[in-house]
Amino acid sequence: MKIDNELVIRHVAGEVLLIPTGKAALDNPGIITLTESGELLVQKLQVGCEFDDLVDCLMAEYEVEREQAEQDVTKFLGKLKERGLL
Repeated sequence: MKIDNELVIRHVAGEVLLIPTGKAALDNPGIITLTESGELLVQKLQVGCEFDDLVDCLMAEYEVEREQAEQDVTKFLGKLKERGLL
């Protein structure tokens, strides 16, 4: 699974922003504010990875249980899919 390659992460005034560029900006106007964990997941998706890799990444970084990490990844991916970013 991989995120649209026309999305860039920028740090502005203490916020982490996911900014659509190119065609992605036409399809998805607006900027998305990311949490720290959202930024981590987007970075992984930029190079391509699978669901279990994202779950493992959250578990390792934040020391959460698998069930919680799976729920968080599912919710995050769902939001990206709704906007057509995956």
